[in-house]
Amino acid sequence: MKAWTTIEVTDVHPHIAVLTMNRPGRRNAINARMADELEDCLTSLQARPDLRVLVITGAGPTFGAGADLKERALLAPRQTKKARDTVLRFIEKLEAFRVPVIAMLNGPTIAGSFEIALACDIRVASDRAIFSLPEVSKVGAFPGAGGPVRLPRLVGRGRANLVVLTGRVFSSRQAFALGFVEVVVPDERLLDETLSLARQIAGNSPEGVSAAKQLILRSNDLDLPSAMALSCALRDPMDGTAAAAEGIQAWAGKRNPEFS
Repeated sequence: MKAWTTIEVTDVHPHIAVLTMNRPGRRNAINARMADELEDCLTSLQARPDLRVLVITGAGPTFGAGADLKERALLAPRQTKKARDTVLRFIEKLEAFRVPVIAMLNGPTIAGSFEIALACDIRVASDRAIFSLPEVSKVGAFPGAGGPVRLPRLVGRGRANLVVLTGRVFSSRQAFALGFVEVVVPDERLLDETLSLARQIAGNSPEGVSAAKQLILRSNDLDLPSAMALSCALRDPMDGTAAAAEGIQAWAGKRNPEFS
């Protein structure tokens, strides 16, 4: 794995890696270099056959403050667009990533960093985390990295309007009630609870988990017959796999399966 300057990748289990946005002095704000490194890193991780779960988090007490507006103020429009396009590519690759991605939300999750979390498969939040998409109230624009697109698919149009059009700050408990955070835990247990969830997923059939993730993601925009056709196309080839054989043998032997 390469040496990064704004991010870190740590293997915490044979099949689990943690990607940490590492600019705590700037509240993990995404500058142009971090955008490039995030995209490059994800490409490297995608090629790892041993990886079954990816966790993404922020260094220090903040998940992320969004774009580095201090840097943006110094960039020419062409440079600003380049950095934004890189972030968009990263988020799209994150959403389509081969294995499940868990966002471990350790603190304030603001603007573009919130949009990164929305592209993940599961969000686990510390009880001290807060959330906001403040672009309409702070920078005279709107969230441009997919928040207004992905959020209503998670929580419905009305609740998405509440978050996006007000720019309000929401607590982790409010985020859970609204439906854009799946798990809230005490801050001191955040790492343990997140890794416990990651280990549970990593212990399941890699082929089954990956295909199920793709079905959930890709069927969202399909009508029911098309979604079921996709389900069959993903499911039918699994019947002859080693994982399927191991599952049946484990069931017959009354033991837990061991998926290689």
